[in-house]
Amino acid sequence: MRRFRTISQSPYLMSLFGWLMAGIMLGTAVPAVAQDEVATPAATPPTPNEVRGVVSSGLGEWGLNHRFPDFALWLELEEGARTLALFWPETETPARGAVIILADEGENAASGLTGTLARELAHRKLAVLSLGLEPPSEALERILEQPFVAPEPKPKAAEQNPGAPSPAAIDVLAAEAPGDLEAAYRKRILDELAAAVAELKNREYELTALVGIGRGSNYVVAYAAELAAPTALIWAGPKFYPRDARQLAENVKKASVPRILELSLTDASGQRKAGLERAGVQGFSRQNVGADIEFMPRDGKAVASRISAWLKRDGRQ
Repeated sequence: MRRFRTISQSPYLMSLFGWLMAGIMLGTAVPAVAQDEVATPAATPPTPNEVRGVVSSGLGEWGLNHRFPDFALWLELEEGARTLALFWPETETPARGAVIILADEGENAASGLTGTLARELAHRKLAVLSLGLEPPSEALERILEQPFVAPEPKPKAAEQNPGAPSPAAIDVLAAEAPGDLEAAYRKRILDELAAAVAELKNREYELTALVGIGRGSNYVVAYAAELAAPTALIWAGPKFYPRDARQLAENVKKASVPRILELSLTDASGQRKAGLERAGVQGFSRQNVGADIEFMPRDGKAVASRISAWLKRDGRQ
């Protein structure tokens, strides 16, 4: 005890002890400051969605762009927006023509049946431009899935009292916002198809056919009816919304497409064929392919063979 007190009271040792403690404290403080500096992030770089007004489609377009750098093609849309397509040139020249494939809902330009079908058609002397199809929001999906209801005649009560709003007018006002949502969604898809057609034209390809897979069939028909008529329409496992199914014959006749092919997995499409024939639609043919509920990527080769053989029946092919 006495020795301890003597040592602890030595001025020299006290000074040395103080310097050692200060050094230890300083040594621990410096890494802490450095750690704080490392932990503080630098300015966050802009995300891909902020580049040139690109609207993210949720289809993994930027990953697709890096995965297929030699085939990726950004198509310019309105208001500075862009969408990613994949262009698969013919593997043998001269090309027989060009095909645009619109993927099924939720698939991008290389996933699902779209990717394998595009590559297989390219091996059959066809240039292919494939597009993904962004899925609608839940609210919009409910609108699109609504059963088709014919408009009701104007109520007599409204004729007697013109100043009072009719139930039909109230319904129109209530549906205005959902209608705008659907219109914007459909317009975006039609803009993508129009940009794809323009790109093929710039590359001096002749558009041979529009192919819609699953839900994509709704929009290739709408494009043909509203914007341009290709020489052929092809539906692979089509899934038409109720209103699109009801207006299918009218839209096809409006488009004046000379040839239409439906590749189906079930016999239920026979009713659609009969309905189109009753409506006077010419040039429609249907082929059953496989026995699954829906097309898988492994079906790409079989589907490409059917499409290629069907297109060859045209003398220009």
